[in-house]
Amino acid sequence: MRVLTVADLHQRRSLYTQLEEAVALHKPDVVALVGDFLDGWVPPPVGVDLISATDAALALAALPCEIVMVRGNHETETNWSAFELAWQATGRPLHALHGTSVNIGGLQIVGFPCCTGNDNAYAKTRPLEDYNADYWLGSIIFHFGAAARGLWLMHEPPTRELAAGWAYCAEWERAIRTFEPLVAVSGHDHAEPFRTERWWTTVSKTVVVNLGQRVYPQPGRLLYVTVDFRFEADGTPRLEEDGIRRYGA
Repeated sequence: MRVLTVADLHQRRSLYTQLEEAVALHKPDVVALVGDFLDGWVPPPVGVDLISATDAALALAALPCEIVMVRGNHETETNWSAFELAWQATGRPLHALHGTSVNIGGLQIVGFPCCTGNDNAYAKTRPLEDYNADYWLGSIIFHFGAAARGLWLMHEPPTRELAAGWAYCAEWERAIRTFEPLVAVSGHDHAEPFRTERWWTTVSKTVVVNLGQRVYPQPGRLLYVTVDFRFEADGTPRLEEDGIRRYGA
């Protein structure tokens, strides 16, 4: 099973076009959007070619695979409401995770909330009583066991090795060290991975990836990662040999 993960598209027309091309090339079973696929600037950046939130929803819904997403700090009440309305009109299921998980093709994908910004519009049907991972993540692990230790999606990076201090989330690092998933994918910090030329590391036994996109002042080549999973007889996910590959900028 192949998952193509990408973050921080920020409604840039060229990045959405390149994502469509990447999907045609790699033929993933799932595209996982790790936050900031919309862009909450008001007004929008001058001279940047953006698509509307409605067009973003239609472009993603047209991809020939399942779509899973988590919120970033740029999914706001205004753009998320327009995105959600357009998505619902397509008739496709909306896998907008928020301290929840979804099973696609046997892979239980866990989506973390974003602790930055206002999540009222995004979270209205998936409320959390507490952002502490002991509350909601513990429940997911209890129900799904090893199946929920395959792929975790979180906008804020869970390690200082891949992000500046302002972007790092200590709570997510603690969760990784406690439950040790195979892969955790983040974004949010657009500069640190390019400055250090480090896009992945390990936290405990987990491969952690930061997909912060080069979008300022203009986007470049789309940065994304494919993750290939196989499953044991009991359904436990495993990474294929050389199962994580990075492409783009």
